[in-house]
Amino acid sequence: MNNTNRALNRSVILVTGLALLAVATLLGLLATQATLRDAWASVTDRVGGTVADWLQSTPLGNTRNSWVWIIVLTLLLGVVGLLLSFILRQGRGHSGHLISEQTSDWGTTQVDSTVAEQALQHALGEHPEFLSTRVSTYRVSRDAVLKVSVTCRRGTSPADVVRVVEQALLALDELLGLRIPALLQISGGFRVRTGHTTRVP
Repeated sequence: MNNTNRALNRSVILVTGLALLAVATLLGLLATQATLRDAWASVTDRVGGTVADWLQSTPLGNTRNSWVWIIVLTLLLGVVGLLLSFILRQGRGHSGHLISEQTSDWGTTQVDSTVAEQALQHALGEHPEFLSTRVSTYRVSRDAVLKVSVTCRRGTSPADVVRVVEQALLALDELLGLRIPALLQISGGFRVRTGHTTRVP
């Protein structure tokens, strides 16, 4: 429930890992194989000479510098911009406020998301059938949505889990005086398979 594509995230991690593995393998071979090291030196000399010829044949005006460097710099800036955009999008979607309403002409009533999160975790933590619980708040289409993730003990019935969480959510609704949409994620146990139950307003 964030603003990035999970497949894209994993693809970036996979490509980065493969690139690092390839570089490490190449460095290891160069350090241990004399024949490969000599061949690599020959290739780098030829490539270096070719690049130098390209730079000399593409002067920028009356200067000794090549306009190729401008293209390279532009590409690098584009890559840096894409990486910054990717980094800044991580985690977006989390909300610090559960309720924010204009209740009068002089002010706005706000309820911090930690109020609901801590209240739900405390209520669910009293049930021994739950190994762990986690509650977080997201902003979806400008509306606050609670995500409740529970890990159950082996043999726990999913129907019982839904009933317990639903009761806790109804108690929270009565406390706040407002029905909050929620997403329930259940995992763990032998009979309990990972599932999603959505509670709409």
